[in-house]
Amino acid sequence: MTMMTTEQRDALRDTIKAAESRTSAEFVTVIAESAEPYLFIPTLFAAVATLLISGVALFFQDALPLTTIEFFAGQVIIFTGLALICRIPEIRYALVPKSIRHSRASRLARHMFLDLGMTETEDRNAVLFFVAMGERYVEVIADVGLQQKLDDPAVWDRIVGKFVEDIRNGDVADGFTTAIDGCANVMAQHFPNRDGAPNRFSDRLIEI
Repeated sequence: MTMMTTEQRDALRDTIKAAESRTSAEFVTVIAESAEPYLFIPTLFAAVATLLISGVALFFQDALPLTTIEFFAGQVIIFTGLALICRIPEIRYALVPKSIRHSRASRLARHMFLDLGMTETEDRNAVLFFVAMGERYVEVIADVGLQQKLDDPAVWDRIVGKFVEDIRNGDVADGFTTAIDGCANVMAQHFPNRDGAPNRFSDRLIEI
């Protein structure tokens, strides 16, 4: 999976600083390798596949002169092999339904928003840019301050849509940069910067 280089992280930090110089809003970026390990479904798949293979083998037990111990040992080997194969990231994610992957990623994004205290800004104008690489999931969460003032939701939808497109194309750094710049343009209209506006959150990319 494509993560970000040191140079890209530093450039992203500078992008956030520049964006926050134009608005009192706060921008936080988070990138997760995966929302969760997803071990249950791949393991279940390996178990079911082992049972099916064992069932087929029983139809040919006359041609396969195996003792009970040998048959059991074969089941263990098959299950272990399939379980290891199913742990390969590309296979593991493919086995988990998209709805589950996106649900888990969205839940993590919202937990991050709350755990970081992003609902506690004075103007309720913090924005979280969240990417889960394993799930190829993107979410931008804006606090209620912007939601109350945004006259044209289509503007926000275009920012999020471009962010999603960039991440799907593997342009993680550019995706963050474009989304933050676009968001700053919107936020500056409703929340222009003011003297003494605190910077409550780190400008550095949070990696989990």
